[in-house]
Formats: sequence, structure tokens, C-alpha cells
Amino acid sequence: MERTIYIPNMADHAYSLSAALRAFGISAEALPEPDEETLLLGRKYSTGKECFPFIVTTGDFLKKVQEPGFDPDGAAFFMPLASGPCRFGQYSQMHRVFLDRLGHKEVAVISPTSEDSYAEIGGASLKLRIRTWQAMVATDILQKLLHETRPYEIDQGETDRVYKKALTKLAEAIEKGRNLVKTMKQIAKEVRQIKLDRRERKPIIGVLGEIFMRNNRFSNENIIRKVEDLGGEVWLAPVSEWVYYTTQRYKEDSVAEHRYLDILKAILQEKVQRYYEHRLEKPVKELLLNNEEPPITEVLHYSAPYLHFSFGGEAILTIGKAIDYINKGASGIINVMPFTCIPGTVVAVISKKFREDFNGIPFLNASYDGQEDASRLVRLEAFMHQARQYRDKKK
Repeated sequence: MERTIYIPNMADHAYSLSAALRAFGISAEALPEPDEETLLLGRKYSTGKECFPFIVTTGDFLKKVQEPGFDPDGAAFFMPLASGPCRFGQYSQMHRVFLDRLGHKEVAVISPTSEDSYAEIGGASLKLRIRTWQAMVATDILQKLLHETRPYEIDQGETDRVYKKALTKLAEAIEKGRNLVKTMKQIAKEVRQIKLDRRERKPIIGVLGEIFMRNNRFSNENIIRKVEDLGGEVWLAPVSEWVYYTTQRYKEDSVAEHRYLDILKAILQEKVQRYYEHRLEKPVKELLLNNEEPPITEVLHYSAPYLHFSFGGEAILTIGKAIDYINKGASGIINVMPFTCIPGTVVAVISKKFREDFNGIPFLNASYDGQEDASRLVRLEAFMHQARQYRDKKK
């Protein structure tokens, strides 16, 4: 029996990824964005010791299970794995435990792993893996356009309308097998029609950290909007960065274990990834200041003075990406993380030395656990004031 794969709505990438799966005859659907019901269910079936993304995804899965007419025999939840000093690698196992305890043993949990750079996605279908990669990169590019355009729009709400239309157009093109470069050209044309006031560049804020928290609007209390409301422009670390990193780790592990065929696979995979990324970003390149991602080896080189490569995980990417953004003109860095996050806490500890090394650049460690905290906005306001001062000092 064919199952429908339900993808957690971590970010808008869920729509394009599900479209890529449907393009190859796989029934797939992005779950709705999390809400307060998600949080209530997630907390009900967790102990409180888990990190916040686990609580949110658990709530989303259980909310789906409780829908009228839900068919457990025809359902599968998508929850990838990752290695490194992070509890993310245990999510799918705990989801399996909860589903079993609630009497839903028939529901499948699909868990591709970062150890082979998620080679299980699409099984043996190279075309499907390429399509999912294009979907991910294209969505990253759309988000760049959104975040670099919206702070300067003259007609409030116009950028959001163009973005939502573009996201729908992209998903349709992915699902129907259309030329995505042509689609990106059409989207670029529509973005150019947005009326902007760019007489002065606003302070650029790099939003980095734990991949779920920095992307999920519900979980991070829409921090990007808040930065924009306070007069900033956000550069959000792309989701594709993590896939590049897993490819690099796969290559390094293969070298260490003398798996020569796997080394070749990793090298070819990276070249294919770069090829499609460059093709998709070319139509919009002139519209973006942050228009090209550095090789992942460059990001890891930046982070080397602070964290050894063998440490693994998101902390090393957060530090390296922060330096990349500073080199490109960022005036502040926000490290978004779940409360008690291991990689996030490591970055928070390093941030004091980091600020000193980069002329006192404002660096905000923002942790979230689903509880309201009135002081969060105060800290963000103070941070944005410092970022404006830092920008003016650079000028």
C-alpha cells in the first residue's frame, strides 16, 4: 500500500521538498505550520528534558495522527537523522516510541541519515535526489530575495505577496518537471517590479544557529520580522549549508577509512550540488548582495581557530558562517537555539572571544523553549541599537 509522507514544516522548504517527491509519484505533503495546539500536544507527550524542536515536531505528528479519517497504514512521517553532539539524532527513535505507545505501530517513520549525506532520500533514484536538491537550493534563494527586499519595500506587504506567489510557482514547477532556471527568471522579473527605497542600507544581521530554530517562525517567535521591525535586514543561513557539510563529512570519513569509491561519490556529489546551485542563483544574482555561498571548506576554515573540525555538528557551521557574513558586511550576529541546546551553548561560550576578535561586533545568543519572555524583546532592541552603532562606526 502506498503511504503518504508527511514532512514537518520546519521552513518553507517543506513545500518544495514535498513537491519534488510528488514529481516522482511519491505521495507527500507538508504538514501545517506549528501553532499553540502543536505545543500543547508536544508538551503532553514529552518529559520536558527534550530540546524544543523535538517537542514541536512531536506535537505536529500527534496532531496529524488525531485528525479525523487519519489512516495509519497509509502514513509515514519524515524525520532525518544527524550525527554529532546533538540530540537531533534521537528524535526519530523517540517518535517511534511515542507512536507505538499511542497504538500507532502501523505508522512509519522515515529517517535518512547524515552519515551518508542523506543518500537514502529517493532510494536509488539519482533524478529524485537532484530534484530535491534543486528544490532546497531554489527555496533558499527565494528566502534571500525575501529578506533582502522586504525591509526596503515602499508598499507594505508587497514583498510577502510576491514571495508567496513565487513559492507556489516554484512548487508547481518542481512537481510538474518544468525548467527551474526558467522559473527563477520569471520570479526575478516579478521581484524587480517591487518598489523599493534603498537610499540607505540597513544594518545587516546574520541569523544563524540551530537549523530548526532559526528557520521555524513559530518556534523563534518570528525573530526575522522583529529584526526588520527594529530597522534591520536579515541574512538567514541557508538550509543547503547543512547538506554541503554532510557531504564534506562523508568525504572526510571516507578518506579516513580508505573507502575510495565513496570518496569519488562524495566529490561527484559536491560538484553536482554546486552545478545546480550556480544555475539556479544566476537569474537573481544581481538582485542580491549576499548572492553566492562560499565553499563549505571555506566556512570550516573560518571556524578552525575556535572549533576543531572533528567536533562536528552545527556549532562549527554557526561560527564559520558568522565570519563569512561579517566579511560580507554584517553588523550583528544572532545565534538562535533551543534552550539547553548543546551546539548552541558551545557557540554561546565562544561568542565572548568571538566579539573581541571582531572589534566588538554585537552578538546575541537567543534561546527559546516555548515560554513567553518579556525581556527577549528588550535584549533584541538593545542589540539592534548596538548593531546600528557598529555599522556607523564601520562607515
